[in-house]
Amino acid sequence: MRAEWLRREGASELIVVLTGWAAGAAPFRHLAGPADVLVLSDYRDLALPDWPRGYAAVDLVAWSFGVAAACRLPGLAGFRRKVAACGSWAPCDDDLGIPRETVRATAANLSEVSLRQFGRRAGCAVAAGADPAALRDELQAVMGWDAGQVPGFDRIWLGAADRIFPLKNLIRAWQGWPVETRVLECGHNPFAQWRDWAEVLA
Repeated sequence: MRAEWLRREGASELIVVLTGWAAGAAPFRHLAGPADVLVLSDYRDLALPDWPRGYAAVDLVAWSFGVAAACRLPGLAGFRRKVAACGSWAPCDDDLGIPRETVRATAANLSEVSLRQFGRRAGCAVAAGADPAALRDELQAVMGWDAGQVPGFDRIWLGAADRIFPLKNLIRAWQGWPVETRVLECGHNPFAQWRDWAEVLA
């Protein structure tokens, strides 16, 4: 995984963000709060990077493909709170995630133009310097993931107007899980409506 610090000022608490495909850290830059913030991306390799220990509390925010990545990482029990936004534990699935043909077609036809189109549908700009070849490899890696272990999320945020993950699939994916699920009046990127990390983790 690739790690990018959004805030690193020796805070007592840390927020670890597993971001969405091709999005990078940009969707979270406007969010205020006292915690240090580390954004992880690039799920071709699910090895967690090292980060400083000794925080009084560490929270997890997983978005889009980051939700599925969180379900495949070891050692998540140490997080105080775990929030999933607009994603599924089955990321490439006709009934529970993004239909597999949609993901295959995205990978096959990936270009700078199609990435910009994806950004518009996702409600956020594609990360600066995004490499289509690397992003294609990442999609193929995600398509090959087997079932993960859902790590006891405390809150599930869904978007009523999500144009990446069909809302009906996400509702099916989380139906029956003992976790609070809320459908927000937003698209795939719910972070645009928030101003503070406290709202995300509420």
